[in-house]
Amino acid sequence: MMPSPTEVPAPPPGPGVVTPFAAPPRDRDLRGLWIGLGVGGLVLVLCCVGGVLGGGFLLSGLEGVARSQLVSVVDDYLGAVQATEYETARGHLCPELQRSHSVAWYEDHYKGSEIIAYAVHEDRVDVNLVQVPATVKRRGLPETLMTFTMEQQTTRWVICGGVD
Repeated sequence: MMPSPTEVPAPPPGPGVVTPFAAPPRDRDLRGLWIGLGVGGLVLVLCCVGGVLGGGFLLSGLEGVARSQLVSVVDDYLGAVQATEYETARGHLCPELQRSHSVAWYEDHYKGSEIIAYAVHEDRVDVNLVQVPATVKRRGLPETLMTFTMEQQTTRWVICGGVD
């Protein structure tokens, strides 16, 4: 016989019938919760410290790369001027300086006082001001300190100041 829809059926008789709670529920132990929160907090602190240290290493690494690129451009420029490869030297200048420093300008400017030695001072490069100092010795002239001001154009660095 089928029970009516408003009646609640009785539990089936027989073995295997389990009451809803074998024992009354008890309060949970908070020790596991505190251990989990402590481990999670430790992981969070380690991630934050690691992020800060990683960011610092990244910035110092990028500064070192920029420094070496700046030094390389000035070294290539001075090497080209010393070798009297003035067209190559002009290629290291920004467009404004290229307009005022033709090959004829280089020939006139360095005639009789060629560069005989130079040293780019990588340890004194100012990455913030983007300036590269170099000591230049020209024939018949005292040694001078030249400070080249650099500018980034698209993907390369060019010299935009400090050329005689």
